[in-house]
Amino acid sequence: MADDRSQAEAVLIKDGVIDYVGSLREARRRAPKDTASVNLKGRTALPGFIESHTHPFAFGKALEQVDCRHCRSIDDIVAALRERAEATPEGEWVLGCTYDDMLLAERRHPTRQDLDRVSERHPILLMHISVHAAAVNTQALRIAGVTADTPDPGDGRLEREADGTPNGVLWEWAQKLFTRHLPAPTADDMRRQLRNASNQYIAAGVTSAVEAALGLAGGGTLEADAAALAAQEPWLPLRLGVAITHPLWQELKAGSGPGLEWGGDPQRSRPLAVKLFQDGSIQLGTAALREPYYRQSEDARHHLIWAQTELMSFVQEAHTAGWQVWTHANGDYAIDSVINAYATVGGNGTARRLRHRIEHCQLANDEQLDRIAQLGLGVSFFAAHVWQWGDRHRDVFIGPERASRMDPLRSAQRRGIRFGLHNDTPVTPIDPLLSISTAATRLTSSGEQLGEDETVSVRHALRAMTLDSAWLAHEENEKGSLEVGKLGDVVILGADPLEVSPDEIRRIPVEATLVGGTPVYLRQNGGGIYD
Repeated sequence: MADDRSQAEAVLIKDGVIDYVGSLREARRRAPKDTASVNLKGRTALPGFIESHTHPFAFGKALEQVDCRHCRSIDDIVAALRERAEATPEGEWVLGCTYDDMLLAERRHPTRQDLDRVSERHPILLMHISVHAAAVNTQALRIAGVTADTPDPGDGRLEREADGTPNGVLWEWAQKLFTRHLPAPTADDMRRQLRNASNQYIAAGVTSAVEAALGLAGGGTLEADAAALAAQEPWLPLRLGVAITHPLWQELKAGSGPGLEWGGDPQRSRPLAVKLFQDGSIQLGTAALREPYYRQSEDARHHLIWAQTELMSFVQEAHTAGWQVWTHANGDYAIDSVINAYATVGGNGTARRLRHRIEHCQLANDEQLDRIAQLGLGVSFFAAHVWQWGDRHRDVFIGPERASRMDPLRSAQRRGIRFGLHNDTPVTPIDPLLSISTAATRLTSSGEQLGEDETVSVRHALRAMTLDSAWLAHEENEKGSLEVGKLGDVVILGADPLEVSPDEIRRIPVEATLVGGTPVYLRQNGGGIYD
């Protein structure tokens, strides 16, 4: 991924940093006698993948919950949750995650009546795969004190029955009415969950993961404590960067928890940015769109989370303090709002210097891409949207025309916009190779091609998952390519992505992952690559 696009026979890593790239003979001459040797035996070494937008804290929690990703009916969900309830002391919460209403036979969200079939003695909270909706049972409503008289929070909505009684389905930040009643996590919980999540990242070849919403997993300052501790103690196998949700950033700035100046090794863990949200999810109908959703007439612009003046005040606060800002925006109307906010505070070029970012940026149009390029903004695209939801976006949510332009990678590339790719885990599994393959093919999970004009080359997709994702976090001088002076973070693949068909890339096995030259993951002993 170096700018000269070179390949090399050997890389020498010394004290965690790349010391030499070039011929095998010269690498051996420079290496101390006791240097460990990794013989690729025909495999391919690349810079470690960088997840530019992911949620290891939420993922670590999800790994301990009931995974409903593969449930295909509400009965399946009830059975899976009931099994956990039967092993849970009465009165304690039963937590589930990753159900997808559009893949259920009933094509709807579970209600409180459905979840009451699991248990009436346990409160139950079930998170949607998008994390932008959830469902609870009657016992959870009772514990939270939520009734027909409870108003919708300004940034969320309670779905209701005809008489106004909440039916248990929660939209967006209405979840906070319930998550505040969950048992408070301990520091040990945070550390265990983060470590468990990290093991999953490195097995996928990810050497750097950026927590894109520190504080969202419900741990508050404890999440910040765990992230800061990772910089001071070598217990985390991958490198961690964090974008801090705006309310938590304000707390830390005021001196709570570890504050904003973390000690230890910043190459292991460090704060990067302030995170904001300006709309929801297309597949839930909560993203702010210029035009109504497919075959609907309701105005979709009202899904903006913040009034423009409020969003601008948040951006201005962080911008004035010298912090990079990342803002979640899926719909084109939300993207308008975010670009306008960044343009207002950074019209003198400071937005370009700070590299303010738009997260997901799913329905950006040509006019918006022109403005993004003019302002020098960064974008982290969720390219795997095409694989995971492309068919439903085309047929159900936004229609063929808009779906063919979702995640417009080639249009962004033509304008010189530097972008990264991400999987938004736990929304989708950690799979950088699927993101790379999808960026190059635009294939949906049904095998249909959706928007061939927005494909990019495999090499550019690889760059988006490595060097350009590093650039998005101001880390391009430290990681993202195998060059002298950069960190010795390497993924070893069972085949060369440039030598197989783009669709085959998602099937390439990760044989080994090295962080600072140290092996942190080996698949079947890495195929015998260590001599």
